Amino acid sequence: MKVVFKSVVALAVLAGEADADRRMYAETYEAVTAPKGELDVESWTTYGRAGELDGGPASRGVRQMIELEYGLTDRWDVAVYNMFDGIIGGDTQSGYAGLKLETRYRPTLRGEWIVDPVFYMELQQRFRGDAAQSAELKLIVAKDFGRTNVAANVAFEGERLTDGSFNPELEWAAGAAYALPRIAFGAETFGKYETGGARAWIGPAVSVAGTPPHMRGIWLTLGGGVGLTSVSDSFYLRAILGLQF
Repeated sequence: MKVVFKSVVALAVLAGEADADRRMYAETYEAVTAPKGELDVESWTTYGRAGELDGGPASRGVRQMIELEYGLTDRWDVAVYNMFDGIIGGDTQSGYAGLKLETRYRPTLRGEWIVDPVFYMELQQRFRGDAAQSAELKLIVAKDFGRTNVAANVAFEGERLTDGSFNPELEWAAGAAYALPRIAFGAETFGKYETGGARAWIGPAVSVAGTPPHMRGIWLTLGGGVGLTSVSDSFYLRAILGLQF
């Protein structure tokens, strides 16, 4: 906790007077892509008691994801994630959990349409959990009202399970946040519907950002929430650190 507090203070000092590009939510995607020729490095740390969360571990514990994201154009980016699980209890072993490839494309510049859309596609190869591979298509829409951002996502994911069967999932997320030059406060809800039933969570998010020398930006987003249905994990925690070059 001391490390997190010191990181928040340091980022607030670095932020200056201008808004820095940052992720304002822990789960909901905003309608943005990496600028052309720019590299983003992100570290995702997620704790899930049962491993049910998007981007969470295969079973109870912590998943660490390291993302490298590159802007091919000002409207199109690609990213690769490497996933590592640290399991707490149970029979599953800790270690390398898999690889994820992601691409996003936005047809317009921010503010040109009534809402800002982004099209998202993701492929995963997993080595832990009940799924071997998965593919996901997602629509991201968002709108800025001054310093207030509202974003919503809807996605369809298909998983090929380790027993060879197919598991379809309908996923959704939505959030609202108010951004100041140094810090943003928000709230979000997200969930999915699959064969086992509907799972949903709700919680707050806070993001701090800065612009250190020789970098485009640095930011830290913290999120957490509680389960809303009887089959949802009772709570989750997530921290995302982004370095922009």
